[in-house]
Amino acid sequence: MAIQRFTINGYGQLELNQCAFPRTGRIEAQCSLDVGTAGSPGDFATIPAENGMILLIDKVNKKIKLPSATAANNTLLALNYSTEHIYDERANALKDFKISGKDDFRPRLGYLSVGDRFTTNCLCYDSSVFANDAAVRTACTTANLTSTPVYGTASTTGAILLVKSKPASGLTLQAIQGTTMPDGTFAIKFIVIVD
Repeated sequence: MAIQRFTINGYGQLELNQCAFPRTGRIEAQCSLDVGTAGSPGDFATIPAENGMILLIDKVNKKIKLPSATAANNTLLALNYSTEHIYDERANALKDFKISGKDDFRPRLGYLSVGDRFTTNCLCYDSSVFANDAAVRTACTTANLTSTPVYGTASTTGAILLVKSKPASGLTLQAIQGTTMPDGTFAIKFIVIVD
């Protein structure tokens, strides 16, 4: 049993299909990535934040963190949908964008609501639930999703954790379509069923 990141070329990508937060203002853009201190590194000291990640917002300390395995149901979780910046004219695709703790700008996250729909390839799975990436693709065909639902929830890696059983509590997404990102990378379209 191990959490595996779904293999993609580059970093996570995101497409907002129908989300309310850009119109309602349910957005967080005033918190920095938690890089910690020299003696106590934070969640983003060595890894970047990617679009499509579900992240935890610590408003008291004004920090963005990875969700913890013991996070309470009432913690603030939001979807990273930061605007892409071009760092290098030779690497200017959506898959090349990330935010590291060294960047001088803050990520932008949206608070999800029931009914919101979005597509992302920022995915992970438990290898005891899905054997490999091919098993995820197979499970997300329209025929299979009709008979056997696949759900998504927050994970300690930030990537959306795919599961076959509906989570008992907390943020719950339902996979409604296996599709692709604009560059042809496999992705899943989700609908929020529990916020």
